[in-house]
Amino acid sequence: MAQRRTTRPERRSSGALAAVWLVASLALVAVPAWVGLTRPDPMLNGHPVTLVIGFALLVTGVVGAICAVVVLVDRLRRRRGGDNPPRRRWRTAVSVPVLVLLLATTGFLGWSRPFAADPVALQALDTTTTVRVVQRLTSYTLFPTRETRTGAAIPPTTGLVFYPGARVDARAYAALLRPLAEAGYVVVVVKEPFGIGLLDPGAARRIPALYPEVTRWVVGGHSLGGIPAATVADDDRTFTGLVLYASEPAGTLTRTDLRVLSVSGSKDGLETPDRIAAARDRLPADATAVVVQGGVHAFFGDYGNQPGDGVPTVSRERAQQQIAAATQKFLAALPAGTAPGRPGATPSGTAGGTSGPSPSATRTG
Repeated sequence: MAQRRTTRPERRSSGALAAVWLVASLALVAVPAWVGLTRPDPMLNGHPVTLVIGFALLVTGVVGAICAVVVLVDRLRRRRGGDNPPRRRWRTAVSVPVLVLLLATTGFLGWSRPFAADPVALQALDTTTTVRVVQRLTSYTLFPTRETRTGAAIPPTTGLVFYPGARVDARAYAALLRPLAEAGYVVVVVKEPFGIGLLDPGAARRIPALYPEVTRWVVGGHSLGGIPAATVADDDRTFTGLVLYASEPAGTLTRTDLRVLSVSGSKDGLETPDRIAAARDRLPADATAVVVQGGVHAFFGDYGNQPGDGVPTVSRERAQQQIAAATQKFLAALPAGTAPGRPGATPSGTAGGTSGPSPSATRTG
């Protein structure tokens, strides 16, 4: 039986698929290279999954481009020699969904290109006599190293686990949160895949086991990071409090014993005052709300300006002083005692001593 000759439309379809793979492969190379070259430090110091996927896309793009060129050259040679290879339909069936998945992942990587931490935040990650910085693959910790007058170590009893805002370098919060560590609180900032807290919402649950000496935990988050923080706080009684920076919970909080602090900026162009007001009913009735007059969304970290944000009427330094003071006062006011859900832990007193200066802010609730 004579071999079926491949029709011209079939040859064009197969060649077109190889050409599409070539263009797509170039995108797979270009986007990770662009993100890596423009944000090398945040990529290397962020969640390892982001770096691994970015490198995998880059390698896949290089291999895909080489294979596509080989196929196109081979088909051109065969066409000139009058040899028409049989069409393999399974290649199209497999290639198309794989290509769509790769391009979607590449686009997401490009979109999630992080806002890099400013030098002031990076400087706050230096270990000193008062704060020890512990770096891990998926988090970093600001650990207080306080001593009594006789030189005895004062163990911390209260800790804060913090979710960064979407696409923000986790290190961008070090300068804002370091005063809490200096006051005697353990502060753990989690690193999330692609900088999105919703991709690993349970990250905070794994932190308390790392510090068994801490008997009382609070969870918090900035912007989109406040959503997983609120979910964890509402579901897990290991956490006695919730701190929201320019954020809101996805749904109504149901825990009656949960202490909540909501800090927002009056000039925030993203989590606007209207959004904060609309979300007030989702918080407990006794929640504390602090409004930093003149503050904007990007003032809750140190990563430069953010598109769509408002125009501040207060300095970043002054706004962050108010944010840190409000948070410290909230932590100091938490009731003493064993953290719920952690039997066997010893009762704890209030860590950090005094709450510091009262912020110049409007309080409601």
